[in-house]
Amino acid sequence: MSIRQKIKNLSVIFLIFLTVNNVFAASKKNSKKTVKGADTKMTSRYEKETVEEPEEPVDLSNATKIKVDKKAAASAFSFVDADVLKEVEFGSPQSIKRAIQKFSKAEIDYTENEKVFYNIAASILSTAYPSEKPLDNIPLVAKSNNYLGIIKSAQSGIYEKNPNAKNFFEFVLPCLVLCTSTTKTDFYADAEESLQKAVSIKSDSILCHYLLGLLYKKQLNYDKALAEFDKATEANTVIYEVLLEKATCLIQLKKYDQVSNILDRLVIQFPSDLKVLKLYANTAFLMGDYTKAEQYASFVLQQNPSDLDFILFRAKIFVETAEYLKASSLLDVYAKTYPEKNEYLLLRSKIQKEWNKNLTAAVATIEKALSLYPNDSDIILYAAELASETGLKINGKNGGELAEMILSQDPENQKALQVSANAYFMAGNNSAAYNMSKKMMATSFVPQSGILQHIKICLALKYNDEAWKYAASVYDKSPNEPVAIQIYIETLIKTGRGANASRLITNLLNQNPNSSMKSFLFYERSFLSNNEVTILSDLRSALISNPRNSDALFRMYQIYYGRKDYKKAQYYLKQVIALNPNDERYKKLNSELDALAN
Repeated sequence: MSIRQKIKNLSVIFLIFLTVNNVFAASKKNSKKTVKGADTKMTSRYEKETVEEPEEPVDLSNATKIKVDKKAAASAFSFVDADVLKEVEFGSPQSIKRAIQKFSKAEIDYTENEKVFYNIAASILSTAYPSEKPLDNIPLVAKSNNYLGIIKSAQSGIYEKNPNAKNFFEFVLPCLVLCTSTTKTDFYADAEESLQKAVSIKSDSILCHYLLGLLYKKQLNYDKALAEFDKATEANTVIYEVLLEKATCLIQLKKYDQVSNILDRLVIQFPSDLKVLKLYANTAFLMGDYTKAEQYASFVLQQNPSDLDFILFRAKIFVETAEYLKASSLLDVYAKTYPEKNEYLLLRSKIQKEWNKNLTAAVATIEKALSLYPNDSDIILYAAELASETGLKINGKNGGELAEMILSQDPENQKALQVSANAYFMAGNNSAAYNMSKKMMATSFVPQSGILQHIKICLALKYNDEAWKYAASVYDKSPNEPVAIQIYIETLIKTGRGANASRLITNLLNQNPNSSMKSFLFYERSFLSNNEVTILSDLRSALISNPRNSDALFRMYQIYYGRKDYKKAQYYLKQVIALNPNDERYKKLNSELDALAN
């Protein structure tokens, strides 16, 4: 091969090398450029779409505690629409439902974080407001989650303290434990602090104020609880749980009129709810409205005829209304299961005294109750009442001493003050009776029976202005109620307002009242005349209307005793004793008459 040919071949080889090198360089350079659509993941239409899993939460157990930062708190749920988040944090049943309505979508479209948020909202609704219908189509959370773990603990009665909490839900969710019946109390201070921090994030949160109300109620701080329940309201809505808790606080504070207003709202919206019906029945009983109490007790028993507690409750109503036959039959039913229950023994003793007229049995029953329940205030107070009315000692103590057992522990106890005042009054110590009754009248709630007793004590002491003030108030409030009419007429006569009393009596007699009222009116009219013939005529009319009018019989005794007609006097006095076999005063008078009549 010639030199010229060799040079030519080398040139060709060099050109080929340069060409290959340039192609490789160009290919490398172009590989750095993004082709349109190249970053799009290509999947088969039959391949299940994968969703990116959230990062595991960072362990902050050793972090320094910081103040609430609202921006940082909100960032934890930045994936949620701001309006939706606010509605859930507001935390009423209605707002949670509004939020989920905006938030919901097909389950396949939720991210894992969105599923957690949905579950948080659903758990708040079901835990705090169990009367509400639970949310539907709650998406399943695939992995364990801190928020849902806290909720599960709370629902199990366990408070999970989180010193590193910084967002609204971390502060609130552990406090859902307050909606359970847990008996633990060691978490109260921490729960209050957490809820206050949640309030600093969302000041109008119904959920926060409701939970704070529950906390204060569990601590027996009913005034503070009531203030929080008042804040846990939403315009034009009825939140069953909030109103029910508010009503129970008002009962503890003896603000019964306000309770009735709440229950009127609840019973319209929840006419068959047993909690509402039972609370209404109990409130009506405490207010002395036995007709309404019996009505709602009947509603309860219509739904559950075997509810022994309300069988006993209905018996209690009948004892108060002197329908002893009905009460006794109900007590017989109750005694088949609980023959030694405290309230059963109490009611049985009352029936033995009032209906069976068996004082020995009544005392024996209440002494048995005292031996079984020595610290039961209701039993002690009835024993005091029984002792003061009969002059007997029960367990070696008179009525005043038994009432003092309660007053030494609770000086403001209205019932104990009332019983103590009556014990002194029955013993003839009117000044001591007045002092006790005056204290009773200063308590937060005084039942009508207490007011009527105070009026009688004032009349006995001739404190006429005070007696008139209360009698007029009772009558103005209930002008058609028999007891109000009777105390009003009695006070009119004893405070020198005889002309007014005469006009009212005449007007009432013209209305053809029942025999009991007619007998009372004739009896009271007998005090408006100085003519003994007229007086006796009115008293006989009183006894024709009601032969068991003990007051009219006793006044007949007094008139014939004054005439020294001791046999007739004793005739009427023995009828009084037959109607009041436990009153030692009448027995003592009869012993005196035995000597005079023979």
